[in-house]
Amino acid sequence: MGVAQKSTIPKWVLAVEPEPELAARLAADTDLPVQVIKILFNRGLSDAQSIDSFLNPQLTDLKDPFSMTGMVRGVDRVTQAFMNNEKIVIYGDYDVDGITATALLYIVMNKLGAQVDFYLPNRLTEGYGLSKEGIDEAKNKGVSLIITVDTGITAVDEIEYASSLGIDVVVTDHHEPGVRLPEAFTIINPKQPDCTYGDELSGVGVAFKFAQALYRSLGQDERELEQHLDLVALGTAADIVPLIGENRTLTRFGIRQVTRTTKPGLKSLVFVSGLMGRKISTGQVVFILAPRINALGRLGDAGQAIRLLATKDERVAQEIARQLDEENRRRKEIDENTLEEALNQIDELVDTADDRAIVLAGEEWHQGVIGIVASRLVERFHMPTVLISISDGIGKGSARSIPGFHLCEALKECEDLLIKYGGHKYAAGLSIQQDNIPAFREKFKEVSNRLLTDEDITPKLHIDLELELTDIDEKLMDAIESFAPFGPQNMRPVFLTRNCEVVGQPRSVGNNHLRMRVRKGDAVCDVIGFGFGDMARIISSKGCLVDIVYVLEYNTYNDVTRIQIQLRDIKLTVGNLSPDAQ
Repeated sequence: MGVAQKSTIPKWVLAVEPEPELAARLAADTDLPVQVIKILFNRGLSDAQSIDSFLNPQLTDLKDPFSMTGMVRGVDRVTQAFMNNEKIVIYGDYDVDGITATALLYIVMNKLGAQVDFYLPNRLTEGYGLSKEGIDEAKNKGVSLIITVDTGITAVDEIEYASSLGIDVVVTDHHEPGVRLPEAFTIINPKQPDCTYGDELSGVGVAFKFAQALYRSLGQDERELEQHLDLVALGTAADIVPLIGENRTLTRFGIRQVTRTTKPGLKSLVFVSGLMGRKISTGQVVFILAPRINALGRLGDAGQAIRLLATKDERVAQEIARQLDEENRRRKEIDENTLEEALNQIDELVDTADDRAIVLAGEEWHQGVIGIVASRLVERFHMPTVLISISDGIGKGSARSIPGFHLCEALKECEDLLIKYGGHKYAAGLSIQQDNIPAFREKFKEVSNRLLTDEDITPKLHIDLELELTDIDEKLMDAIESFAPFGPQNMRPVFLTRNCEVVGQPRSVGNNHLRMRVRKGDAVCDVIGFGFGDMARIISSKGCLVDIVYVLEYNTYNDVTRIQIQLRDIKLTVGNLSPDAQ
């Protein structure tokens, strides 16, 4: 088609503020800035007790693991396996959540003296989930119990096959169940129909709760498990689950544990990633550590990542960490090539002015990177996106979505064209016959066009609060930092300040980044805008007024730490356009 890329200029959506009297009263009760109270109120925290619980979470506040459906039966079966010296296999997924969950239970059960091994399917030859190849290997090794982590909830046929071979399967998972639950020995999944646990945990979060229950049942000291919260934080942050409730508590304490981990492999990974001695946040986990852990799994065998996290040998740890770093570089190159080919296909197959979904397929695409590329296309076009890698007449796809569009429900409407599918609201996987891809493309587009409006596919920039630059001080910053760890449903607060005067000459630095200073009233602030470098040619340096949307962060340069504004968007105030912009 050769159509131009549609505009993805975000629409600014400003949150409604609570009543001033209520905000002032809560600010007095909590000794927090009233601006922070307004943000917390809009996040559902409307009294001093809930605010204190949010800002000061404790591990002692975690829910009883035995309140999760299936936990008692699962722990009893594992305890029986311990007593009978049965061989156990931890069967995981090959992404960071699955890898960390597998490593966690593997380490814990080794510590408890079990005969335990692990198995991760090969992404390229077996694909996602419990496989008959993996079950056969377990049978050949004399395994009588498989414990799945981060997978298994839709493995109806595979678990029936395992049972026919005399192998019990305990499913621990967090994905959406299918219409029919597998007939496993027991299922531990907060999302199964009869479970009232409530919190939406990651796969490694469910595995941690299972470890908690196991320790409690065996009379072990549960505090020993706190050393493994580093694994929980890695998997939870990387899997982009809501960072509220238990997820937030586990990740908050787990991030601290990453910085002081005793695991040689994780220390080596932090070192090769350039994070040694630096403050580590969920951002560093998602964009620096997780891709390296993911790299081997994306390109084939993820087993080395388990060995990295579980080893006690410093030399082995250093060697594997370097290998993961190298594989991650190779993965990046594949990403870029696939993205370029995908963009070329979009010009031919997608009408970005009218379509509300993107479905692309390629014979040479690497299965391990299409999910990453799909996410990048969603960021660019703000439409549900499916990328399919074709091999020997079979396509294996990764899908990513936008707010308001449930992928699994949409795929269900196309299931007559699919071999199988599964996943989350925002991320899913599928397999399909190559011949069915054109029909699937049209059906998926039809579903998307019916369910999504133009408003839905317009990206939204949600703003927590309109703020004056004079409100920015250390007390406000300290309160904002106490919101961490940041992630879905607990994002770093976004602010709007109108009519800021540009001070001095804005300039483009680095790879198209904007560096400038703004003033309003008596306050002057440093501003960095990543990807906004082109604005330096548009903004006048002579009293130009701009409206800015931003987050606040600390920036350290030459051992001096200052508060810095990081742009999310910028608009020239009407009537103050520079000659270049008119």
